[in-house]
Amino acid sequence: MKVLVVFFTLFFLMPSASAHEQETLNVILIDDEVRPGNVTDTAFVEGNGIVFRMRDSTENASMQIRIDLNQDGVFGGDGDNMSVWLTRSCTLDENGTLVDESCAVSHALVFGNSSAGTYAYQVERVVNNSTTDVWNHSVIVHRDIHEEPGQPSIGDCFGAGCDEVISIDEELEQSLSSTEVALYAVMVFAALGIFMLVLSIRNERANQDVFESVKDVQESE
Repeated sequence: MKVLVVFFTLFFLMPSASAHEQETLNVILIDDEVRPGNVTDTAFVEGNGIVFRMRDSTENASMQIRIDLNQDGVFGGDGDNMSVWLTRSCTLDENGTLVDESCAVSHALVFGNSSAGTYAYQVERVVNNSTTDVWNHSVIVHRDIHEEPGQPSIGDCFGAGCDEVISIDEELEQSLSSTEVALYAVMVFAALGIFMLVLSIRNERANQDVFESVKDVQESE
């Protein structure tokens, strides 16, 4: 019985895993700035993506994004992320296919699991093959932490000296006790139902025997 109680209790108390739904942040590149430049919002967590979109309509303008993924302070090195030269638009043929496959108007990057940290990135703007601007910004990727309601979180106070002492063992014991009471109640009702069913069957059989006895007597007369 104790094993069943513990099993059902752990099953119902088991926290449900909630997978993080990927979100995408758009960064717009215009002729005089990057919007937004620095990404510091705590909502930007591991698993999220960032898309740099070229929106500079200056003639013969192009931009390149270089992200220091290995965090060594060098842009464009081994292990870093670097886009092609982005333009405002790309020419398509009658089938909607890129005429120049290397042409792109945006650059995307997804920060996977265990990627929390600060990543510097650089945007270089070129007009007529001459560099006009270089912007340096950073992206802060925060940890993707799932906290279940009612569960203690990092930084909660336990033990002496705390204003409120939270005893997990006591809460679990209370939950076990409540579940055990509920299971006993179900068993009692089930046993009572079986008893009533057996009693009903016995009464029906007794009545049937009486009926058959009376019938036999009547036939013998």
